[in-house]
Amino acid sequence: MVNIRCHKEVAAEPAQILETLLDHPRLNRFFNAQFKVVQSAVHPTIRGGSGCIREVRMLGIRFYEQILHADQSTIRYQIVGDFPVKKHLGEIRLRRNTDKQSTRIDYHVRFARPGYLPGFVLRRLITRDINLALTRLEALYGAC
Repeated sequence: MVNIRCHKEVAAEPAQILETLLDHPRLNRFFNAQFKVVQSAVHPTIRGGSGCIREVRMLGIRFYEQILHADQSTIRYQIVGDFPVKKHLGEIRLRRNTDKQSTRIDYHVRFARPGYLPGFVLRRLITRDINLALTRLEALYGAC
């Protein structure tokens, strides 16, 4: 299994960050991919939350991700199927810092690599993409 962990402190409340990260069509502001909602959330109490399926297009490939769970402190999602990676699970945790004016974002992704691509290559590419996305998210709200 490949495990990737990244984190960032962002000068915003968890609810603001949650709303931004569940605004699927606009995630391209942060990630180097295009996102399109193909199925709305099953439980619409959190827009874009549990049950939502989004199409992701990046690097000439297309795949789908499903939001498994979303609440005020966690987003959990997975790639539907076994492409481009297998047994994928992504989790984003939002924790309000003690200063009450910023949030720590912990981003954890794990998956089984496909046989045709070394794990260290995938780890490097995905870590770079997540860190860039978190830096862009931080820039949206301003540095802590």
